[in-house]
Amino acid sequence: MGAVDVIILAAGRSSRLGQPKALVDVNGKTLIEHLVKRLHQQGNVEVTIVTNTDLLADVMLLCPSGHVVLNSDPEKGRTGSVQCGLASILERNGRLPKKVLVVPVDRPGWSIEIVNELLQLETSSCPTWNNRGGHPLLIVGDDINAVYLSVADAPLSSLIHRQSMPVDFEWLHLNIDTKEDLADLLAASNGDWF
Repeated sequence: MGAVDVIILAAGRSSRLGQPKALVDVNGKTLIEHLVKRLHQQGNVEVTIVTNTDLLADVMLLCPSGHVVLNSDPEKGRTGSVQCGLASILERNGRLPKKVLVVPVDRPGWSIEIVNELLQLETSSCPTWNNRGGHPLLIVGDDINAVYLSVADAPLSSLIHRQSMPVDFEWLHLNIDTKEDLADLLAASNGDWF
């Protein structure tokens, strides 16, 4: 089996947080570095990081093992960023992937075990805890084509028919959006899964 394609979404402007989410310090390393390191625990991964103009140089320096891609218009939303990542994979490999794992930088509440479980599935899926969906998002087959060919500002939820994968993971809904959320991130980072 070839490398697992992963797209990390780090193109948002982080206006509510007041600082770039990807560069948030977590115990001496940036959040983006933690996520890339955790993903590499899976083994054979090909990480594509989609970011904005302001963060491009920083992310390239912090994540030399990743393919860093610019989304010049991140305000259109996550679908446009996923499209940028898919276009980069298509350019490198000559084809779209059969599976891709989408990891928003601001939703770091997942373990490598959750990733491994997701990657065993053959349908687009996301982990759920307490009947609420979380991340990462696995996109498979025709759903990848639907996202790639869509308009950039279409909500991902309208393009993907995802299945639920129930997990027992208290940090699944961790969302780094405001300064208050940083305390939860630091608490979560003490877990051996982080």
